[in-house]
Amino acid sequence: MRRESDFLYTTLYNTLKGQIISGFIKPGEYLLPESDLCKYYKLSRNSVRKALDLLQKEMLITKKVGLGTMVPLDLVIEPSKRKTLRIASPAPAYFVDYGLPQIIKAFQQKYPNVDVKIVHLPRDNFWESFRQSCDIGLNADIILSSDLQFTEAETMDAFMDLSPVLTDYTETIYPKILNYYRLNDEIKAAPVTFTPVFLVYNPVMFELNGIQPPNENWKLADFIDAAERLTKSEDGVIVQYGFSIFPYLTRWPVFALQNGLNTLEKAAQKDIIQKSLLLIQDLFFRKRIATVYTEMPGPKNPFVSGKSAMVLTTTLEMSTWKDKNIGFEPQIVPLPFGEVKATLLQASALMIPKDCSAVQLAEAFIKISLDDEVQASFCLNSPFLSVKEKINTSIRDKQSLYALNIEGSLMQNNYFLRELFHTISADELSAEMSLFWLGLESPQALADTFS
Repeated sequence: MRRESDFLYTTLYNTLKGQIISGFIKPGEYLLPESDLCKYYKLSRNSVRKALDLLQKEMLITKKVGLGTMVPLDLVIEPSKRKTLRIASPAPAYFVDYGLPQIIKAFQQKYPNVDVKIVHLPRDNFWESFRQSCDIGLNADIILSSDLQFTEAETMDAFMDLSPVLTDYTETIYPKILNYYRLNDEIKAAPVTFTPVFLVYNPVMFELNGIQPPNENWKLADFIDAAERLTKSEDGVIVQYGFSIFPYLTRWPVFALQNGLNTLEKAAQKDIIQKSLLLIQDLFFRKRIATVYTEMPGPKNPFVSGKSAMVLTTTLEMSTWKDKNIGFEPQIVPLPFGEVKATLLQASALMIPKDCSAVQLAEAFIKISLDDEVQASFCLNSPFLSVKEKINTSIRDKQSLYALNIEGSLMQNNYFLRELFHTISADELSAEMSLFWLGLESPQALADTFS
């Protein structure tokens, strides 16, 4: 089986090669320093160097001692005579690697004479990089954005109203998801997949420790009891945790949503957030039954590595686990953190810039991405969910959809992050929490940040 590190450096190789071939990085221009490539693409220095070595072997770059890595001045890229549809995408991105290829395959079956090129732009400064690409004449025909990136765009005036394109699909897409992309009377993006935040557990660990598997009536006390029994130490050092979580704003708000957080008045929000942070603090620093992990794609997830028994995750994150040979089948269980059946939503959507040079092809791509067969294909071959309820109900059983908190009317209880916190950016809020995750800031003080 291919090692994960191999996948990581070849992905960066393809990303940089695409930027060079497309002209985003021109002959005579320097690539980002290795340290910046590590930062923007969340890779180790070893993976970055392997990618650069491949590019150097193909003579697409040359290394200048003391200056950096440059695209050779004499590099000539022969223009293709085929039509090209360019998709700008953040990198790294789970759906780009594991879901988008199936949409592209279906598109090229119908349009065999059109090449689809993905321009990978650093996720941490996506819109700035997108602006730069436009400034040098490399306009994208389609943009793939997350729900957070959608709200971080400087203006929506630069993007087409997709209402006419989506006429045949508006009745089949979850209203909760589609309405997120409405602006006045226009639809500015077409959602192609989404995910709730949910809890999964390792059934092997539960069985080995004689713990009853979680069920739909699982409560917070049951969760804490299991996490305590599944946390193991040797010589006073914890070597296995009952629970783990990615310490970013795309995970922990489910604790608050389960305890009644919604878009009501700020005073009520503050009390619920404080209560939720107190619970998290208790799990991490008093009971010591939980740990954090850094995000994809490089560092190892303790759950995947068999070092934690439960984790909050998404279908996007789960899509990468098949490459990791984890040795067990993760099981989904309803969130047990409060009495309210609610969770956090994330989505990936397609946008068309108004200066798109291939509008008809871009519109066709969006329509194909929402075709029933295409939506079903990436759901059948991965943990991804369709934005169409009828597709999900035909593929997953009712119990599974209930555990994901999207069965029937439960979907209406869920929220996108920007619907909850719309005055401060997600990155700023996450930065404010950095000391909290180290146990060095009180929930009381932190709750003020969110009010």
